[in-house]
Amino acid sequence: MSENSDRILELLLQISALKELDHQYRAGPKSAVASAESRQRRERRQKIRSEMKELASSARKKVPDEP
Repeated sequence: MSENSDRILELLLQISALKELDHQYRAGPKSAVASAESRQRRERRQKIRSEMKELASSARKKVPDEP
């Protein structure tokens, strides 16, 4: 696998873990701390998605155009 592919796989795993934590948050009590943590996870997911888009964009630039 390429370095970009490995990084994207790592980011997907992080998103999966964050989603699981959010699922637990929705099922549990909504304290101020839990709400703040949920907001931080949401922000982290957004950053991960942005990084994944950048990686995909750079990978597309490296692939030669098909004839």
